[in-house]
Amino acid sequence: MAKFISALIFSLIVGGGTTALLIGATRRRSTHGPNWRAALLVGSLAFLAVFGGLALMDSFTQVQYGTVAVVTQFGRVKGVFKPGLNWKIPFIQDTIVYRTQEIVYETVDPAELDVSKADYKDVEVDTATADGQQIRARYTVRFFIEPDRATDIAQKLGPEDRVVEKVVKAASRVHVRNILKRYQASQLYSGNVEEAQAEIEERLRGEFEKAGLQLTFFGLRSIVFTDAYKEAVEQKQIEAENIITKENLAKQAEFEKQRTITQAQAEAERQRLERIGIAQGEAEAIRVKAQAEADAIRVKAEAQARANQLIASSLTPEVIQWQAVQNWNGNYPLVLGTQGQYILPGDLFTK
Repeated sequence: MAKFISALIFSLIVGGGTTALLIGATRRRSTHGPNWRAALLVGSLAFLAVFGGLALMDSFTQVQYGTVAVVTQFGRVKGVFKPGLNWKIPFIQDTIVYRTQEIVYETVDPAELDVSKADYKDVEVDTATADGQQIRARYTVRFFIEPDRATDIAQKLGPEDRVVEKVVKAASRVHVRNILKRYQASQLYSGNVEEAQAEIEERLRGEFEKAGLQLTFFGLRSIVFTDAYKEAVEQKQIEAENIITKENLAKQAEFEKQRTITQAQAEAERQRLERIGIAQGEAEAIRVKAQAEADAIRVKAEAQARANQLIASSLTPEVIQWQAVQNWNGNYPLVLGTQGQYILPGDLFTK
């Protein structure tokens, strides 16, 4: 309706201006006065031409790719125009364009608002951790409007910027602030924020689906701590590193001590083994010598026995008699018998 009134007023101005110009022109040139009929006719034609041109121009709308247009008529939603050239009732029907491509909303440092390339940018979120540490969260949200629900979005939320303000901004800032409050500062300072990020993303996904939006990404880009907290953490880290260093030095000293003891034990064991080895060597030498002497005695005894056996086996009666003859000095020995009788010497040489 506003377009209709604007076009009507503009056309009246053009028609009225044309009529006034013609009246003025005919008044100066004609002695009979201004030609009102001709001026009004030309002015009416000008009004109709301008109003018709404006109506024709407003009778179609071109919807770009990646967008949809919700058609409204006297405040009511009548339908949705898809990308391309679409015809509508001039001055009566209007359109609200929504992007169906991915839209980016992010929070940044206030000094970087002009640097951010996001479609919608906002300042970072202030909150506190479970142990009372003040932090500032910077995050990014990527989403798109579901085309099939564009009419519901238009009726309940309004244009795209109102959708971002009422749903994306409000929901994300609230959930980021409240969920981060349940975590200790040490959990967030160490960079292990995946759990908190996943919890926030789950909450936002449900909120967005209710409103007709599709969440594609949520990420905590950074969490900024106060300088005092960072200095305290760094001091604790230094103290912890000093403790670790002292423990390592103590362990090193204990290791050196154990190494010295082990070396001493090894040296003592070596000397003991050397002494045992020497004693065993001497004992072995004595045993070998004794064994050799025993073997020599045994061999000598065996040789003597064999010699005696050989001699004994060679003393036959004939040999003994022959040796007696060889060794007789000519004297006859007197030998007493068992019965007191004398044995003649000649019997000694008989069998």
